[in-house]
Amino acid sequence: MTENPPKKGPMTPGVPDYAALYRADLQGDFYGPDYYRPPASDIDSAIIYDDGEDKRATAAFLSLCFGPRRALEAGCAMGLLVKALRGWGVEADGFDFSRWCVENAHPAAKAWVRWGDVLDLAPPGRPYDLVLALDILEHVPPDSVPRMLANLAAALEPGGLLFTVVPAYGPNGFGPELYPLAYEEWRRDAAAGLPFRNIPLDDRGRPHLGHLTHATISWWEAAFARAGLRRLGGAEKVLHEKFDAAFEYPRRSFFLFVKAGRFGGHGTERRLLKRIEAVPGLPRGFFEWERWGDMWVRWTRAEARDVVEVRGRSRLSLRAACHHPDIAGRPVTVEFAVRDGGAESVESRDHGWRDIDLALPRREFAVLDIKVSRTWCPEPDVPDIRRRDLGAALSYF
Repeated sequence: MTENPPKKGPMTPGVPDYAALYRADLQGDFYGPDYYRPPASDIDSAIIYDDGEDKRATAAFLSLCFGPRRALEAGCAMGLLVKALRGWGVEADGFDFSRWCVENAHPAAKAWVRWGDVLDLAPPGRPYDLVLALDILEHVPPDSVPRMLANLAAALEPGGLLFTVVPAYGPNGFGPELYPLAYEEWRRDAAAGLPFRNIPLDDRGRPHLGHLTHATISWWEAAFARAGLRRLGGAEKVLHEKFDAAFEYPRRSFFLFVKAGRFGGHGTERRLLKRIEAVPGLPRGFFEWERWGDMWVRWTRAEARDVVEVRGRSRLSLRAACHHPDIAGRPVTVEFAVRDGGAESVESRDHGWRDIDLALPRREFAVLDIKVSRTWCPEPDVPDIRRRDLGAALSYF
């Protein structure tokens, strides 16, 4: 899901009727097929939502940096990030208030995607250790923000993390300033501690992208604090330094909060910083996660690098398969090498699985390098931007 900074276009005069916009105009058919498509202009209310590098990088980032057991994505759309997190072994669930999104959820995610409104979210029977709110908080009216944040906090276990992406404006003490206060009327509202009363409209006169709450970082931070969520600015700063280059521009507008308990979440931040510092980077050279029966599988490109959490293990077990159509006459070789660990090379002459067993180094994370002697393209007529040149299919166990 890619949402870019608003351009200077038409704006609402005075204070809009946010509640009417949210319930009547936006919660109905707005978030449907006309929303999830390539935008036709800078002020067209449409976004690109696909199973691309953004979902792969985000899922790997969340899994490696935070190590969640159970995650809930509020406003999950068609469940592509839920699917990717499931591939990483996270017990991920999602909900969305667009019935069109739920009905059109990805087949591999459909079992874990349900309809729901963040403003009516009941506390779950089993709380989550990670709640995600990516590009959704700004879609509710300002007066509804406290209720929304209280509901998200109630879904978290004590010490749990809330990771959010929100276009918040003005200086950021722990990361880049991505959304400057571009308009004089916004600067006046910011100085008064108010959410912006003039909001951008799209080419049909509706709130651009369905965004109803535009406000400064400090306004949002205060709203989170009132819901019992403390900002982990030190962790944010390190995350920006290590991973901003892996994300598209809008995704860098992220914020991290902990459900603060008796000690204010300071112990959580210390443990989190230690983990983040140990992450050697994000995987590269993979395509999207696929569900094959009871297995989660990813195809590699000709070369790939994976990052594996060791979790006290001494060995890494995985399976690899190559589906090149001419493999019987032209065998395919796949080389695996764990940095400071084991290495193995396998030759495939058919489409069957090959078991791989590699020694792991004694550290928190290991890096696995993969090289495939040649690739194949199942859809050679697809344009290059959508083309998949496949190496080997990998499944961990």
